[in-house]
Amino acid sequence: MENKKWKSRKNKKKRSSPFWYIILGIALFFGVVYGGELVFRLVSSRGTATPIPSPLRTPVAGETIAPPGEEQEVVLYFANPDFTALVGEKRRIPKGENWLEAVLKELLRGPQDASLFNPIPPATRLNAVFQDQEVVYVDLSEEMMRNQSGGTSQELLSVYAIVDTLTALPGVKMVKILVNGKEEPTLCGHIDVSKPLERDEKLIAQVR
Repeated sequence: MENKKWKSRKNKKKRSSPFWYIILGIALFFGVVYGGELVFRLVSSRGTATPIPSPLRTPVAGETIAPPGEEQEVVLYFANPDFTALVGEKRRIPKGENWLEAVLKELLRGPQDASLFNPIPPATRLNAVFQDQEVVYVDLSEEMMRNQSGGTSQELLSVYAIVDTLTALPGVKMVKILVNGKEEPTLCGHIDVSKPLERDEKLIAQVR
């Protein structure tokens, strides 16, 4: 009798053992899968470097760019006393990301030489400036039109003070003037500003 009971228990153990093998196999499978994925993520996160943002402006071929913060010499153009020509005034301006903006703001401040005059109308503000290939677009406030004296000389020199200043910079060949973000055919009825303008060396008397 005892032998029969022992054999029946032994048979029960043999019948139930495959079920536990299946459970154990499933557990091992998921352990390997999820454990391997966790290890892969940890290794990948350590080996991946943070991407470095690209510069806002790509230097033009052959252009020498001063390191950020270092001063670079530019020539700003202002009117001579009788408003018949432009005179260049050398100025050192810190080089930075908003280089064109810094140059134009310095131009709007006016000359350091008391014998020169700023042909750009008073209270004119810079709204924005951006470059598309070799053309720089300069967006100015409405005072650029409204505060013109009405004469040809001031209108001419106010336009080319900007054009000749910017086209002296590397990579700039033409300048397009906008007023409050809009294209205007002329500022005061004399000079066509409906299209980008090239440098005019004939208006420059000298550079100091």
